[in-house]
Amino acid sequence: MSNLSPADIKYLDNALRLETGFIIRFTKESFAEFFQHFNINIYDEKYTANGTSMTNILHTFWNLEDNKLVAMTLLELASLFRNRELAIPMNIKFSGEIEKIANKLQMYPSKKLEVNNIENAEVTINIRPEIYEHIKRYLVTQDYYHAVEESYKIVRQKLKDLTGEEKANQAFSETNIEKIFGHKAKDDTEKDFFDGVKFINMAIQMFRNEKAHTPAKQLDRNLAIHYISLASLAYELISKN
Repeated sequence: MSNLSPADIKYLDNALRLETGFIIRFTKESFAEFFQHFNINIYDEKYTANGTSMTNILHTFWNLEDNKLVAMTLLELASLFRNRELAIPMNIKFSGEIEKIANKLQMYPSKKLEVNNIENAEVTINIRPEIYEHIKRYLVTQDYYHAVEESYKIVRQKLKDLTGEEKANQAFSETNIEKIFGHKAKDDTEKDFFDGVKFINMAIQMFRNEKAHTPAKQLDRNLAIHYISLASLAYELISKN
């Protein structure tokens, strides 16, 4: 389920006006082609369950799918709007506002955890969008070594933004605890949690140092996913404040 707000949905409805046609005049065929670009059959029964009009289908799609996928489709919509706005001068620029809505969705943390095949211990997770957007070009080319290395850079940069320190052993000094977590540990249990977050980030620091001082090499895809998942977890835990 995406985090589109009622106000954002209302704005998108006004911009699209799918039933009457406005700037973007989708036909049934062009509507399907738009989503095929994302390997989505938009006329699948799960999207038509609440009605077969384009508006109803789109609302169901926004309700069912996660922030990442919805944001990707909105960014593509923004591009269509921009092309139309260039062709026909308009006072209102819908493309910029649609981009803002998409970018806002991308800032929400990923929460979806879906078990695909429990017998083979395979799971699918959504990593933090801040990390994914930075490393996806490496994933596409199967350059897993640099995908891992760059994911760790994003975590270290987040630490630096929070504390002014990039290295975890310095960023998690006593004076920085409130900057990261919002408050001092209330009890020993919470202190253990804070220490756990610190050690995860220190592990990333060590892994990053190791990769920075060794030549790039082929990295197993499954191992890379584990490394990137660790980076996503670290980023999530230091972003809760």
